[in-house]
Amino acid sequence: MPAEPLVCQLAEYQQIEVELTNIEARQLQAVAGNRLTLSPSPHGFLIRASSHVGSIAVPGVVVHVLPKVPVENVLHLMTWSTERITFSQSETGQATKSLTAAVAAWYARMLERTLVLGVDRAYLEEVDRVVALRGRIDWPAQTKAVGLPTPVACRYDEWSIDTRANRIAAAAALVLLRNPAVPSHSVFTLRRLLKLLGGAGPLRPDDLSGHNDVLTRLNEHYRSTLQLARIILRAGGPSHGAGHAAVSAFMVNMNDVFEDFVFVSLKHRLRGTWGVDKRTIPLDVAQHVPTEPDLLFTGQSGTNVLVADSKYKLISDGRGRNADYYQLLAYCTSLGLPRGVLIYCDAADAQRPPRAIEVRQSGTVLETFQVSLSGSIDDIAREFDRLSRHLRFGK
Repeated sequence: MPAEPLVCQLAEYQQIEVELTNIEARQLQAVAGNRLTLSPSPHGFLIRASSHVGSIAVPGVVVHVLPKVPVENVLHLMTWSTERITFSQSETGQATKSLTAAVAAWYARMLERTLVLGVDRAYLEEVDRVVALRGRIDWPAQTKAVGLPTPVACRYDEWSIDTRANRIAAAAALVLLRNPAVPSHSVFTLRRLLKLLGGAGPLRPDDLSGHNDVLTRLNEHYRSTLQLARIILRAGGPSHGAGHAAVSAFMVNMNDVFEDFVFVSLKHRLRGTWGVDKRTIPLDVAQHVPTEPDLLFTGQSGTNVLVADSKYKLISDGRGRNADYYQLLAYCTSLGLPRGVLIYCDAADAQRPPRAIEVRQSGTVLETFQVSLSGSIDDIAREFDRLSRHLRFGK
C-alpha cells in the first residue's frame, strides 16, 4: 500500500511551513511554476500562495489553496459571460472549501446530463486497406500495391464517436481524474461517463483553437459542458499520468477571474448608456509606449468619459499599491480625463483605502471603490449595481 500523501491547506497569499524532501519540493515547484513559491526554511520549506486557487499534486504531497471568498461565488465569477453557464448549489455537491472538488462535482453532473441527451457522433472519413471493397477505392494508394488485388485501399465514411466535442469533454474529465483532490463520488461518476466516450481519441492540438465549429444543431446540448470543459483544461496546467511520477494541477488565477467578471458585469449593466471597452492607448505622442486599461468607458457619441482598472488585492494596511495609482494616473493623463477609478475586491482582513486622492499640480482625482464578493449571489449583483451607479454619477 502506498503511503498517504501529505495534505497541505493554505489560503491565497498565505504562507505555511511544511516538511518536504528536496525531491518533493523540486517537483512541486516545477508543476506549480509561478503559482506557488517555495523557499527553504529551518524545518523544511515555506510554501507561499499567490492569487491562484485550487490544488496541485505531486507524489507524496497535495497542496490545496483555498479562496478567501465562498467557493460557489468563485464559480459564479468564473462562469459569468455573454453565454453564461448557470449552476445551482446542488450541482457542486456537498459544501466544500475545495474549488477543485466543487468544479469536479459540477462538471460530472453537467456531463451526465449532456450524454443522456445523446452522445455526439459524426461521419468521419477513414482510409484503410480491406479485403472486401468498402466505400470507394483510393486509387493513388491502390497503385502502390504493385498489382496485388487484395487488400483494397479504400476510403469510406465511419459513423464515429471521435468528434472534437467528445475529445474536449473527455480530456477535461481526465484532467480532473488525475487530481487527488477530486472526491471519490465524483471520480466514480466521471469514470462511468468516460466509458460512454470510449471511442473518443486524445485531445488534438487544434481542438481548442475555435468555438463555433464545434457545435451544430445536433450537438447544441454540449454547449455549457464544453464551456466548462475549456475552463478546466485552461486551469489544468501540466497533467501527466504515464510513468512512475503522476502530477496534476487545477489552479485558477483570481486576478484574471475578478478582472473578467468586472468587465463583463459592467458591460451588461451600462449598455445603452455607456460603452465599455478594452483597447491599447499610447502614452506618448510618438506612440512608443502603449498602455492597456482594463476598462475604458465611452459616451453615446464615442467620447472617452472615464477610465478604470480592476485590482483583486489590496496591500495589508488597506491602501492601494502605489504602482496602481501611478498606472491609473498614466491612463488619465494620456486620455485627458480628470477622473479615474481603481476597483478592488473588498478584503475583510484589510482596512479600507481612501475613497479619493487628488494629484498635486494636475488636480486629477483617483478614486478607489471596493466590491464585496463574500455575500450571496444576489448580494454580489447589488454590489455591482452600486458600482455602476458610482461610476456614472460619482455617488
